[in-house]
Amino acid sequence: MKVRNLNISLKNNLLLKDINLDIKTGKTLMILGQSGVGKSLLGKALVRLLDSNFTISFDELSFHNSCIFNFNKEELRNFRSKVALVLQDAELSLYPYLDIGNLCHLVLKTHTKLKQKERKDYAFSYFQKLGFENLDRLWHSYANELSLGMARRVSLALALLNQPQILICDEITASLDKENASKIISILKELKNTTALVCITHDLNLVNSLADEILILEKNSSNLYSLNEFLRYYNA
Repeated sequence: MKVRNLNISLKNNLLLKDINLDIKTGKTLMILGQSGVGKSLLGKALVRLLDSNFTISFDELSFHNSCIFNFNKEELRNFRSKVALVLQDAELSLYPYLDIGNLCHLVLKTHTKLKQKERKDYAFSYFQKLGFENLDRLWHSYANELSLGMARRVSLALALLNQPQILICDEITASLDKENASKIISILKELKNTTALVCITHDLNLVNSLADEILILEKNSSNLYSLNEFLRYYNA
């Protein structure tokens, strides 16, 4: 994915200015910055999830050389199966009226040709990787029955079911205990070589574990660093 001179504003108030990124397989980009500078906004823009109140302009915002804002409905659905976003409020992103099993069936029925039993086995393999143990109980659970850590891991599993080419995670380890955060970092490390990762975070442990590049957002400005450059900047 290429991003060139991306600008986002709301009611003539410029929120993000001149964002330039190259998101590549095998590389992990961390997006850092204080609350309110537009980190989550940028994540949503990359998957075309901004609502119509926002004004967006760019020289290029492309996936495999195709502008994502030119996609028709079918192309957009296909794009979102390849570029996944795990929202910060993971528990709110899960449909409250469907249990986890039906959510998995919905995702896999839409994007794969797996049969019903194959879908369950396939989903279970991801839940196991993310440290879940009582899989049948989880399968029949609803979002409001999950802890924050469980909801984050379920949302990550749902995003991974389609084996996305780009995975965008918004504060994936925030407010989690060390054990749950470690489980998520471990699965992201496994994905690193085959997936382009974008992590919006305040977690320096996540940065140190995975980062290749760090984009620091400030009000109406941004700076891109390599990990070594960032560590020198942070420790200065």
